[in-house]
Amino acid sequence: MATQFDWSKTIAELPGNPVPKEWTDSKGKGVKTAFIDTGANLGLNSLRHLNVGGRKFFVSAPGFSVDKLTGQDPVGEAFGVAGHGHGTLYTSLLAGKIPQPSPADKDVVSGIAPDAEVYVIKATDASGELTTIRQLLNALELCANLGIEIAITGQCIARAEMEFEPVTDADIDRVFALPGVQKMFIFAPLKNREAASFWTDIVAANFPSHRPEVFNVVCIPGTFEQVFELIQQQNIPFLLAGFNGEVLTKNGNAIPLTETESEESIHFRNSAATVIMGALAVLALSVFKQNNAGALPSREVFGPLLGSVCRPLEDAFGEFIKPALFRNL
Repeated sequence: MATQFDWSKTIAELPGNPVPKEWTDSKGKGVKTAFIDTGANLGLNSLRHLNVGGRKFFVSAPGFSVDKLTGQDPVGEAFGVAGHGHGTLYTSLLAGKIPQPSPADKDVVSGIAPDAEVYVIKATDASGELTTIRQLLNALELCANLGIEIAITGQCIARAEMEFEPVTDADIDRVFALPGVQKMFIFAPLKNREAASFWTDIVAANFPSHRPEVFNVVCIPGTFEQVFELIQQQNIPFLLAGFNGEVLTKNGNAIPLTETESEESIHFRNSAATVIMGALAVLALSVFKQNNAGALPSREVFGPLLGSVCRPLEDAFGEFIKPALFRNL
């Protein structure tokens, strides 16, 4: 039987309803948003509205240029149980839209910010299997040239890889000093994606984590004591998102929050937490722009605005049946 899932409904039903209805009602309209990941299958029913010329890029495409905005195809992602369709899954979470009329025999997903102006940027090598720091830098510079307001990436690379690329700190500083990057709000996972567990090497030097321009995001671990032991003492500002259960992938669509074990399931992880927080930022920015004649807030204003929908970390101890959001900003 086909399933319909609405992430906006899930967010609206968070404990204590911390996300204002004004935010969820905005659906992210009017916000230029980039999702930097492994591409997305834009042929899916929930994602066809994103298959728009000029809004899909592949940093390893022949002729790609951050300045000329070339290299738009392909952005697709092969989908299967082995690869879990990483970018497809989280693009659905961010901006999936249930078509009308909805197909009776297809799983469809409505994302948190389905009306945002979404750009899909595939930041991998030509094979689609590897992402480097250079590719992420190219994606961020591309975002600056596109005028992106919120950039979200589910990818995080160990800085130890810099010497093998090669990439220097000067290369990184140049990109982050670009006016377009300075204006963006960037969300990235505070985690080495190759780590064996959520919290292995969580405070290690990774890219783009720990940059002052980046909002670090992590998912809640099994025990909150780990947060205090491994993160609080590092004084790293971050946001937490926690959801029980699994995130299922079926025919390329996201069917979250079920405890069913299957070969097609992946545990809720930092990429999902990052997209959720980034999507909430899109909603907040949509409302802010509407109320301020299209102006963008400073980071000093935007950080506390995001923090207003999260509980303080010290309130995070305990079991949560429904999703919960916490902050240490």
